[in-house]
Amino acid sequence: MKEGAGLLAEYLLLLFTTAPRRPKALFNVLRGKRTVSTLFAGLTTDSLSLLGSCHGIPLVSFERATEQLVSDGWLKTTQPGYLQLTIAGAAAQQRLKDTLYLPTAWENYQAADVRQFTAASQLALQVVSEAVHQQRRYYPITTDRHIQWQVKQWFRQWQSPTLGQQIQQELTAFLQTQTTELATVFSGSLTGFNFPGQTEQQLATQLDRQPLEIVVMRKDLSCHWVAWLKQQPTTPLAALLRPLLKVTPVSSSAWQTYQDYRASQNLTLVAQRRKLKLSTVREHLLEVAILWPEFPAAELLTPIRIQQLTGLFSENPRIETWRFDTVQAAFPEIDFFWFRLYQIMRCHDAA
Repeated sequence: MKEGAGLLAEYLLLLFTTAPRRPKALFNVLRGKRTVSTLFAGLTTDSLSLLGSCHGIPLVSFERATEQLVSDGWLKTTQPGYLQLTIAGAAAQQRLKDTLYLPTAWENYQAADVRQFTAASQLALQVVSEAVHQQRRYYPITTDRHIQWQVKQWFRQWQSPTLGQQIQQELTAFLQTQTTELATVFSGSLTGFNFPGQTEQQLATQLDRQPLEIVVMRKDLSCHWVAWLKQQPTTPLAALLRPLLKVTPVSSSAWQTYQDYRASQNLTLVAQRRKLKLSTVREHLLEVAILWPEFPAAELLTPIRIQQLTGLFSENPRIETWRFDTVQAAFPEIDFFWFRLYQIMRCHDAA
């Protein structure tokens, strides 16, 4: 690892390529900002699986890390607001891919409310552990009233003399699907009877990792656990997860707009029925188009618009570099919505 570059900076380096990327857009993806601009940036940089994965990262920390990467010569600025890998940065990136812990299941952030499930499941395991040992007085690991209520309802439903054994079997079966290192992080992170759980620093020392790597491992384990529980729908902890599963990664409001459009095939009518601005209806449809590859973009665009835009950009395969003013100059009747929808369609076609 290069001296002076912190571990956060090294993880962030993995998000860049030799093509220019906007760091602020990547930050918004990590934080889970769901504007069309952020979602489109995630689509064009193949980082939508990271959407909302680092919800608590402070902007000042992100900016300090990217500034460090520039200072160390791993990133460079080619135009205002954009950064890209240098030759040294590309070499460093390859080395880091061989040494850092890299998440493998973060796409499950789009399948469930992973953060809430992590908090709820940790509390549920604590409650069961204490109950097995007939303990009624202890400090819950979260003070969030909603999560406490959720776990209380779950425990009332599943409470039985065999619940502790059921949970133990469930955890054992899940951990057998993970590496020894990840199983150690998972079990060491639990809180229960006479065990407060290990800190990130303690686990990092034990496993010869850095504390931030333990953070990444914990997030990845939560995602793996979500995926595993979805395949075990009759287990107690799957019942705790079930209300937090997402039917689609699309927001409920945008999905309703899409369903209304499918029924009426008229954007103006949808806006009237839902009492929304036409611009909001269009934003909703763009969100669906980005997050749901089955969206019928070609049907909405019509063959004429597709032919016009295809001819205009046929010699430039880099979709993220296309500019709307190019469209305006050639086809002033085509507004930004159709241009963006065409870009989205082409991104999915190229995937």
